[in-house]
Amino acid sequence: MSDGLASVYNNFSGLSSLKLQARVDPSEAAKEVAQQFESIFVGMMMKAMRDATPKDGLFNSDQMEAYQEMFDQQLALDMSASGGLGLGRIIEQQIAMASKLN
Repeated sequence: MSDGLASVYNNFSGLSSLKLQARVDPSEAAKEVAQQFESIFVGMMMKAMRDATPKDGLFNSDQMEAYQEMFDQQLALDMSASGGLGLGRIIEQQIAMASKLN
């Protein structure tokens, strides 16, 4: 991932960098957008999976839930950066096709 773009789940300053990159190199910006979308999707999927599991026992606390949420978001970013589910690549292709039509 590029410097300034989201490499940590709570980095919100990457949006302005992404806007600038879209003007300079649209294909690279499309790749970053697709990767970030995949990361959000994977994060939501992991949250849904955690919510579907029973929550009793030693590790059932608000603190553990907060930690797991942060861990899942960071894991989703890392998964999407390494190719993840392949969804990012498909989204990137769709963005490229849509930009050729405009």
